[in-house]
Amino acid sequence: MGFEKFGKSGYVSQAKITPFLSYLEKGEIVATKCRNCNETYFPPRADCLSCRKSDMEWIPLDNRANLITFTEVNFAPPVFQKETPYLLGVAELHNGMRVFAPISREISRKELKPGLELALTPVHAGEGIYYRLERPTELG
Repeated sequence: MGFEKFGKSGYVSQAKITPFLSYLEKGEIVATKCRNCNETYFPPRADCLSCRKSDMEWIPLDNRANLITFTEVNFAPPVFQKETPYLLGVAELHNGMRVFAPISREISRKELKPGLELALTPVHAGEGIYYRLERPTELG
């Protein structure tokens, strides 16, 4: 299985992180951590940018986060045009790692402010799956 099930993105199976989809399908948010230099990556990477090694392990992440900033997208690539406008946010997970993800449409633009508590959550969309930032109470 390649990345054809990962949302609308055109990832290729050569990325070597196909297990990421399995974790998302089970409702788990995971990162990869280099066994050589301990660098951690989300979204997961197959190869470490720091030491160039490919000895990565999968680690679970606490999905709780706080919003840092966001933007409203009004013009997008063709595959996302019908979704505009939509919100994208940068949030800091409780372990200090920062993530960039779509924000749930259940959260209005007026509610968004730095420090807002959110959760990074897997979401099924048709036959695909992706992750987004949601209210913690939307989980489950």
